[in-house]
Amino acid sequence: MNKHIVKYLLALATIAFVGGGCNVDDYNEEYLDGFNPDKEITDVQVLKYTMTDADYASVASNAANKAIAEAAGPDAVAALAAVGTAKCFSEAASATTYLPAFLAAGYDSYLSNGSTVTVTYKNQRGEISEAITGIASASTYELKAADYEVAWGEDITADYFTPGKPAANYLPRILKEAVKNAEAGDYVIAEYAYSEQEPSTGGGEIPETINKISEIIAPGDYTVQGTVSAAYARGFIVDDTTGAILVYLNAPSNYSLGDVVKVKGAVTEYNSGMQFGNTAEITLVEKTKNFAFPTAQAMSGSELDAYLTATSIKFVSLTGTLSISGNYYNLKVDGAATATGSLSFPNKGQIDESLDGKKVTATGYLFSVSKSGDAPKFANMMVATIAEEGSQPAFTPVGVVASADPGTFSVTGQIAATYKRGFLINDGTGSILIYTNADPTGTYAIGDLVSVEGTTSAYAGLNQYPAASTVTKLNTEANKFTYPAIREMDGTDMDGYLTLTTAQYVRYTGTLKIDGNYYNVINDEALTAQGSLSYVLDGAVDPALDGQEVVVEGYAIGVSGSKFLNTMVTSVKPAANASAASFGMTRAAVTKNRYAIYTFDGTSWAAAENTTMVNPEDYTQMGATNPNFSSSFSQDTYLPLYLKYKYPYALAEEKMNVAYHFYDSTDKVTLLFADEYTYDGADWIKTEDTETLDGPFKKVSGKWNFDPSMTLVVAPDRSAYSKSFYQACVDWVLQNKDAAYTTDNRSGSRLTDAEYYSGCAASYTNLNWRINTLPKYYWSKADEDISAYDNWGSEDKDAMRASYQAFYDEVEKRFGEVMSAALGTLYPDVKMISGIDVIYTVQMMLYTQHIGSGTGKVTHAFEFKLVDTGKFEYVRMYALSPEYELMKDANFE
Repeated sequence: MNKHIVKYLLALATIAFVGGGCNVDDYNEEYLDGFNPDKEITDVQVLKYTMTDADYASVASNAANKAIAEAAGPDAVAALAAVGTAKCFSEAASATTYLPAFLAAGYDSYLSNGSTVTVTYKNQRGEISEAITGIASASTYELKAADYEVAWGEDITADYFTPGKPAANYLPRILKEAVKNAEAGDYVIAEYAYSEQEPSTGGGEIPETINKISEIIAPGDYTVQGTVSAAYARGFIVDDTTGAILVYLNAPSNYSLGDVVKVKGAVTEYNSGMQFGNTAEITLVEKTKNFAFPTAQAMSGSELDAYLTATSIKFVSLTGTLSISGNYYNLKVDGAATATGSLSFPNKGQIDESLDGKKVTATGYLFSVSKSGDAPKFANMMVATIAEEGSQPAFTPVGVVASADPGTFSVTGQIAATYKRGFLINDGTGSILIYTNADPTGTYAIGDLVSVEGTTSAYAGLNQYPAASTVTKLNTEANKFTYPAIREMDGTDMDGYLTLTTAQYVRYTGTLKIDGNYYNVINDEALTAQGSLSYVLDGAVDPALDGQEVVVEGYAIGVSGSKFLNTMVTSVKPAANASAASFGMTRAAVTKNRYAIYTFDGTSWAAAENTTMVNPEDYTQMGATNPNFSSSFSQDTYLPLYLKYKYPYALAEEKMNVAYHFYDSTDKVTLLFADEYTYDGADWIKTEDTETLDGPFKKVSGKWNFDPSMTLVVAPDRSAYSKSFYQACVDWVLQNKDAAYTTDNRSGSRLTDAEYYSGCAASYTNLNWRINTLPKYYWSKADEDISAYDNWGSEDKDAMRASYQAFYDEVEKRFGEVMSAALGTLYPDVKMISGIDVIYTVQMMLYTQHIGSGTGKVTHAFEFKLVDTGKFEYVRMYALSPEYELMKDANFE
């Protein structure tokens, strides 16, 4: 910085004397004392610098570094690119190779030869993951208008993909044509446009494209329509007769077996199975009567083994020994050498705990495969029925009973809601009203597990059990009931419910009207329908809400009077107090661009495994104002939440590579970064397989080079920096040596800023090596024999020299011991470097019989060698000038 200032002053002087007949040097020689026009302006500094994330991108994009990598070959080019994306150096792209050019770009303008910059940087312990390396070197291909013709043909002009034409179905073909000369292992980032809206053909919107489930063979955006055919505590299976697919909600289903639903959203691959996630848009289309499970394919043990490597969703029966451990329900099938059936997330009460250890037959959908370690092991089943081998199931799923013609059935489920005439139970496959004609308060509670046996009847468009049914409470302790994702209803949805009646957990708003025992809710958008709060329990609704707008939550239990949406309420709150999220309805949106990461296997392009990229709409959902992270909107804060939201079903030890954009406000550029995350079973944790290193670089002959050896100038200036070295020595002596070395010889008080074992004085920032002081007043007090130094004042020059030599040898040895320990305290993280001796040279001022305390500059250097991490060994000392030689003849004349 000083060099910059001097140049600036010279420039001003030049301007001032233009036309004045004298040059700058004339002025400087006359007015600047000691100015030498031939002397080069120098600025030698010892600095420290810590790399930022953006700095690694600068290293990777530095022209000189790119030339070095290109000369080394394609692997080196990829490794250098990965430095910028992974934000760390690696064995393949070392700091010693690529930091010199970075330092030259940042410091050459003002630091002179002899300057040292110690750079703190991150270094990958092992290899950077293939995906992150691939992303770093990936090119970006932005789809052109003509590319979309692969999806739409020539008749429809649309330069974007849609749910009906998902990008995943077409990108492999487009990339193969567009990206020439690709080699196996290459990555590319495809940037494409996407819209939730299907294109118009000019004669009205084209019909929505419904994808066949059997044709969903790759991740992407799809729309399917089919029947809810099985359910578990995390979602349900939808079957369209061509195939079946999992809809993973990370919550119980809010649909009943036999419901026909349309599911639209992103499909991902998980545990070798395709599935919709919990962001999918689900619409109830119609109900089917008398739902029945498909015919189960009996699967042998060997066939179950084969399923581990040929996963598909199929309805099967498995016979084996059931083992229950906590929340794990495993089925050991005879004849299976490797595979174990895993009854995945059964709903409460769906499996009779008394079957533990017994041989049972379970029917249901096999839908994915989980691993034990690195090997496939568990064939995951969504259970439909289960019974002891040779027996019939003890109860029928509620969803089957709800869709069946009235008849006699036994069911088991949890109480989900209550009212003055009974309660509603749910077993995950559906809900059904148990009309007891009695207030359940004090007898039954939400969460109770009950069995019900009786003959059903139809009422208000739904099946229910009448008061004559037998109800048995199965639990002795309170249970928690987990509610499904609630169905939001606006006025149109309420009107639609009048003709498509289901037992569902719903939320709607309107003005509450209380008239005696009648509680109606008027939604202004509904043309016909009104909410009717059925047989409200005492205290469930605050009378003061009469006439106010409220938010109702509860179970829709049918229609009466052709317009009343009967509701068994779980909550009624004033609208003003309800969360804004309660009213959030997902509507179609248009996204201008999205990104997808693909890799080439030598033949074709495919979506990169365990890899995702944060898209513009993702940043918006996270609350960002721009489509990127930044220093004020940290990826380290939001990426764990993003992954938890996007992959809520992840298993422990799963890994995911996440690419994202980061805005560097210093250089005002947007950079591409990528991090690896690992799921620990509860949270996504950023993989930090790096170590933080300090790398000293020195400028010599105009070039920066890695120089791990350090020269530490500890000047006698009483600065905090200098004092820190002396104080570290004093502290070590205080803890490890006799108290005599730190006890004042005059007052007898304990010293805290000086020690006379080796002579370190922190307050003066010098080494007190006076032969007339240390031995007599301190060493002797520690019961040392100091006779070897007695002749320091002798007239016999040889005897005097011998005493001095013995003293200097001893005090040098002691200081070597003390400063070795002090350096370990000051630099505990310095690491050994293979093949390189790391030497720390400490320059200090000695105060002796012949070197005065007012010398004012360092006089001697002491070298220490690094022998282990943070451990030093003394090597030698030497005078910085002949005048400071301790044993020179002039000192003994």
